[in-house]
Amino acid sequence: MVVLAASFTSTVSAQKKVDPTGTWAYEASQAPYEYSTGDIVVAKEAKEFTVKMVLGEYEMKADKVVYEKNVLSFAIYIETETVEIKLTVEKETMEGTASYSEGTIPITAKKKK
Repeated sequence: MVVLAASFTSTVSAQKKVDPTGTWAYEASQAPYEYSTGDIVVAKEAKEFTVKMVLGEYEMKADKVVYEKNVLSFAIYIETETVEIKLTVEKETMEGTASYSEGTIPITAKKKK
């Protein structure tokens, strides 16, 4: 029992929280062309995270931003609908999905240097 508890503790401590702040170049190849690439900019103001998506010169501020257990989720309003995005954050990459009325598509991102 002690060995099991010790191994569980080491596994939990090995799952370190990754800092998602920074600019991430994203790609969603199944999205409409004008939304298929751009940047996701994650910042922390006070104790809250903020997210905006940048598509060329156009910026969209995200709502419902939550970051828990290395998963960043947020909603953006594009044209006439809300897109829910959920990304698992690793040190230099993010991977997840974007869900909207037409379905769910994969989205990936790499941290810009």
